[in-house]
Amino acid sequence: MNNIIEDQIDECCSSTVRASQKRRNIFIRLSLKAYRYLNQWNEQRKTANTMARLSSDQLRDIGLTREDIKRDYSRPFWR
Repeated sequence: MNNIIEDQIDECCSSTVRASQKRRNIFIRLSLKAYRYLNQWNEQRKTANTMARLSSDQLRDIGLTREDIKRDYSRPFWR
């Protein structure tokens, strides 16, 4: 009889542990996603700042115009 009760308790506890691990995994995934978005935004910000410092001749050499930079880097990072 004790074995049956212990098995039920173990099963209940293991499902509780699995549920808490699942919640923890969701939190980790959301945190990583937020980190990736912030990192992408920061990279785009740095690139836009670098492009803004280039002269018109330098931009022409790489095939861009000031309007291209404004259009591409004025969008929000989530788009």
